[in-house]
Amino acid sequence: MGKAERNRRQSAREKIAAQQAAARRAENRRRGLIAGGSVVVVLAIVVTFVVIKTAGSPAKATAARATQPAAVVKQITSVPDATLASVGTGSTYQNAVQTIKDNPALLTQNGKPLITYVGAEYCPYCAAERWALTVALSKFGTFKNLGFIHSAPAPEADPSTPTLTFYKSSYTSSYVEFEPTEAQTVSHATLEKPTKLQNQLMAKYDAPPYVPSSSYDGSFPFVDFANKYVINGASYDPAVLKGLTWAQVAAALKDPGSPVAKGVDGAANLITAAICKATGGKPGSVCTSAAVTKANGAI
Repeated sequence: MGKAERNRRQSAREKIAAQQAAARRAENRRRGLIAGGSVVVVLAIVVTFVVIKTAGSPAKATAARATQPAAVVKQITSVPDATLASVGTGSTYQNAVQTIKDNPALLTQNGKPLITYVGAEYCPYCAAERWALTVALSKFGTFKNLGFIHSAPAPEADPSTPTLTFYKSSYTSSYVEFEPTEAQTVSHATLEKPTKLQNQLMAKYDAPPYVPSSSYDGSFPFVDFANKYVINGASYDPAVLKGLTWAQVAAALKDPGSPVAKGVDGAANLITAAICKATGGKPGSVCTSAAVTKANGAI
C-alpha cells in the first residue's frame, strides 16, 4: 500500500473517530450514566462505535420499515463475481476483521459454523456493516423478509444512513448458521435481547485486545465468525452511503468504481474470506474465487 493510500485511510479513521466522540457526548447528555439494572456501553473502535444500552424489556419496533422490489433485493444478494474480484478489499479499514487469539474451538450450531451478529437499528456503523454482511452471506445461503430502514437521524453521526435490518428476517444455508440480534430500535428502545451465547461472546471478544480499551466493551456492531474471527465496528466509512436511496445503493454495488462498491463489496470480500476459513473452504465455487483470494491476505 502506498503512502497516499495509507494517509487517505488514516484520514478516514480520524474523521470517524471525531464523529464518534460527538455522538458519545450527545448520547451521554441525553441519557446520563445509568447504574444498577441498566447497562450503558460505549462503543468506538478504530473506526466506529456508539453508546448503547442493552437492558430493559423488549419494545415494539418503532422504525419505519419498508420493502423493496424483488429486483432491488436481487441486486444486493447477487453482486457479480467479477465486480467483487475487481474491488478486492476496496476502501475497507486495516484490521477490519481480526483473528481471535489462541485458536479456540470452532463454534458450531446444528453441525455448521455459527456466524453471530449483534447490532442496533439506530447505529450508523451497523447500518454500513449490514450491507456487507448481506452481500457476503448471500454467497452461502438465502435471506427472506429483509427489512429496509434508516439509522437514527441527526444529531447522531452519519444520520439517516440507508440500510437493511435483520429483525424478523430469516436465513437458510447448507454451510453456516446465522444468528442476528437487533438489540435496539432507531429510537433506542430495546428491540431484541442478545442471547446468552451472544453475551458470552461479546464479553470475550468485544473487549480488549479486540477493542482499544475496556471503556469500549460491548460495541455495536459485533460479529463473531465461529470463534475464529471477529468484527467490532464498521469495516468502512458509512459516509459513502450518505443521501442514497436503497435502490441507489443496490445499483452501485455492481459498479466496482463506485465508493459504495469499494466500501460494501470490499467489506463483503473480507467477510466471505473469514466465513470460508470457518467452513474449511466450502463451497469451493465461492472460496476459491478471485475476490476471496485477494481478501485472504487482509485477515
